[in-house]
Amino acid sequence: MVNRKIKIIDSTLRDGNHTVGNRFDLDDIKSIVKTLDQSGIDYIEVGYGFGMGSFNKEGFATDYQILDAAIGKAKNSKIAILVFPNKADIKSYEKLLDYDIGLIRLAVQASNVEPAKDYIKLARDKGIQVGGFMMMASRLSADEITSEASKLKKFGADTITITDSAGAMIPSSVVDTIKKVKEATKLEIGFHTHDNLGLAVGNSMLAISSGASFIDTAIAGLGAGAGNTRTESLVAVLDKEGYKINADMFKSIECVKVLDKIIKKYDVNIKDMRDMILIGYYGIYSAFMKNVSDLSDKYGVSKKYLIANIAKNRYVPGDEEKIESLAKMLR
Repeated sequence: MVNRKIKIIDSTLRDGNHTVGNRFDLDDIKSIVKTLDQSGIDYIEVGYGFGMGSFNKEGFATDYQILDAAIGKAKNSKIAILVFPNKADIKSYEKLLDYDIGLIRLAVQASNVEPAKDYIKLARDKGIQVGGFMMMASRLSADEITSEASKLKKFGADTITITDSAGAMIPSSVVDTIKKVKEATKLEIGFHTHDNLGLAVGNSMLAISSGASFIDTAIAGLGAGAGNTRTESLVAVLDKEGYKINADMFKSIECVKVLDKIIKKYDVNIKDMRDMILIGYYGIYSAFMKNVSDLSDKYGVSKKYLIANIAKNRYVPGDEEKIESLAKMLR
C-alpha cells in the first residue's frame, strides 16, 4: 500500500565521511545531526566511513566522542551506527553497546554473513535493535542473497539491509531481491545504494514498492564513489507518492544548506538541487527557474511559495507577465 510508513536512515555522517577523508569533526557532527533531527529524519548514522571500531588515528575524534556529540544533539531522531565485524574487535564493540543507540547494523559481505553472528547476539542481549548490512549485493543472485539473509534471521537480526555498494544493481534485480528476501525472512528490509548508474532514487523507490520499509540516504547524495541516494530528493518523491514519512519535505530540501561551510572546509563539490527538486515536485516548466529567482529577489517572495502558486495556476511558457503579476500579488 502506498500510504504505509517508510523510514529514512541518513548516512551523511558515515558514508559521507568517505567523501571528506574521514575528517568530519565534532562541530560538523553536531550541526548536521541538529539539522537532520529538526527535519524529522528517523535515523542518523554516524561514524567513520568503515564504521565504528575501525578507525583510530591521533588528531581524529574517537568513536565515543562522536557518539556523545551526536546523541547530545538528537532530540527526536535515533542514532545509528555501522560496524564491520572484521574491523572492530568484540571488546571495542561491547563498549559501544553502552550508548543510547537506536540501530546497529553489521556490515558483512552478502556472500558470507557468518561474521555477524556473535555481534548480533551481543546487541540483542543489550536490547538494541540490530540488523545485517549485506554489502556487494550486485554480485549475487536474488536466491543467493536470500539464502544468506535467512541466516541473519536465524542469528536474531531485526532488520536486513540489501546494500548495492557499487551502484550496479539494475531495476529488475532490485525488485527480485527485495521481494524474495522479504518473503523468506518476514523482517524489516532496507536498501542502500550508490548512484553510479543514475538509478539511486529510482531503485530506492522500486525497493519500497517491493517491500522495503527503510532507505539509506545522504544530504546532497554525499557518499563514497558516485554518492548515495539524495535525502532531499527521496523525501520529495515519497511525499509526492503519498507514503507516510516523519521527514518534513521542505526542511529536508533545505538540509543541503548545512553543507555550505563544510564543502568549503574540505574542498568538496556538491550539486545544490533544491530549486530543481521543487520544480519536479510541483511540475512547473524548468526554464521558469531564472524568472522565479529574479522575481523572488525583486518582490521578496519565497521561491517555494512562488513555484507552488505557478503550479496551482498552471502557467506555461508565454505566461511570464502573469507570473510577475502573481509575484506582486503574493508580496
